[in-house]
Amino acid sequence: MCGMKQSILAVGKGLEKGMNVLKVFTGYMIFLFMALLFLQVIMRFVFNSPIYGIDEAVTAMMIWSMCLGWCTVYWDNEHAILEFIMKKMPKWFRKIIFNLTNLLILVISYVYIPAGYTLFNMQKKMPPVGGLPFCKAYYYALPVLVMGILMFVLCLYKTIAFLITGDESICVPEEKEGGGVLD
Repeated sequence: MCGMKQSILAVGKGLEKGMNVLKVFTGYMIFLFMALLFLQVIMRFVFNSPIYGIDEAVTAMMIWSMCLGWCTVYWDNEHAILEFIMKKMPKWFRKIIFNLTNLLILVISYVYIPAGYTLFNMQKKMPPVGGLPFCKAYYYALPVLVMGILMFVLCLYKTIAFLITGDESICVPEEKEGGGVLD
């Protein structure tokens, strides 16, 4: 069991590194789409000369950043929880709630995968519009598909890791420098 626990924790460290890269990438993407949005507002309302394609590029980056951002929020346990209530509950109750929550997320993520794939194939047949050289499938459906796959993998890992290790830090937010969990 000790070897299995170490293997699970090693996989978790690898996922943590990948999610840290994803957080940085998503942060830069958000900064870029906000800068482009600001530029477009200035060009449209000050110079009366909007730049063709920026609106669609901002939409694409916004959708991608929100889908990837949701995965990072889930991984860091920063989603909305009633932690102050959970702390007062017995350990067996917290285990049940965590596993039920993970089961729900696994099912939803699993549903996103074929739905995103079907939507992608439907939208791929449409011609590009709005100034981008590719169709909306790449920024409407593909992010949902990628989010579904990532969430499924992350949730599957957390479920297995929690069952094997019993470590509650897998399912509750950690206090971090610059801010912490509200009690």
